[in-house]
Amino acid sequence: MRSPIDSKSTMKANPSRTRIWRSQYLPSIELVHGVSKIHSLPRHFHEELELGIRQGDGWQFNYRGATYSVPPNTLVVTQPGEAHHADCASDRDCTYRGLQIGVDLLQQVATEVAGRKTALPFFSMPLVYDRDLNTQIVQVHQALEQPISQLEQQTLMGDLLAQLILRCAENPPCQAKLGEERQPVDRVRIYIEDHYDREISLEQLAQVANLSSFHLNRSFSKTFGMPPHAYQIQVRILQAKRLLRKEWSIEQVAFETGFASQSHFGSHFKRLVCVTPRQYIQDSKNVIDFDV
Repeated sequence: MRSPIDSKSTMKANPSRTRIWRSQYLPSIELVHGVSKIHSLPRHFHEELELGIRQGDGWQFNYRGATYSVPPNTLVVTQPGEAHHADCASDRDCTYRGLQIGVDLLQQVATEVAGRKTALPFFSMPLVYDRDLNTQIVQVHQALEQPISQLEQQTLMGDLLAQLILRCAENPPCQAKLGEERQPVDRVRIYIEDHYDREISLEQLAQVANLSSFHLNRSFSKTFGMPPHAYQIQVRILQAKRLLRKEWSIEQVAFETGFASQSHFGSHFKRLVCVTPRQYIQDSKNVIDFDV
């Protein structure tokens, strides 16, 4: 019989940590993040499209009567309703990142990409070796672990699903061509500037522009060089600089400009201004008088 000490040693040697969550802004998507040395799931299926990235060796994936050895950082795509099972045994921790995408959302994005009603995308290849797409999936998954805005979540996920459909679906739809949308995207720009401190949804902006969410995101990025959520963050940071120069506290500024937390505000401020908010407050007092 194994002693309590041996049991504790085994637990430490083979940790298993799994987190499952949904965002209030993306109710059609379930996210999974797991870390373990040994992993096994019995044969099962999902109602949703499942995307999985395994960052480690030793993964075996059984799907449609075939068994696949899954190299690290390879995307595994499982169709809704298709039975499958996976196993992993490794000397080192293996990280798994998964997304389960509701079919209604998948259908909506496919329709927006094509600019017309289209069939539900079908993914015939279970393993995808597309470095750019796989990197994008990991980055989006990591972003959704943070308290980012509704607009950023919806924009990142919409673009990810569009790229997945265009790159990996069998008989992918042709993208609807961009036209002259300067006036619609200008209306969106003004709306963001007037409501920069609020939670804005991509659907709201699409209604302002009278465009689909996908078409709006492409048109806005083409016109202004960045997607709507990045523009919103830029406007927030510009306003934050004004308030910091007025000697508002960092906590007040973070709240006033719509950031989820002071740390979230600080990370965006440092990324765009190259100094922390506290450094900016100090440096703003350094005024050079050239008349002296």
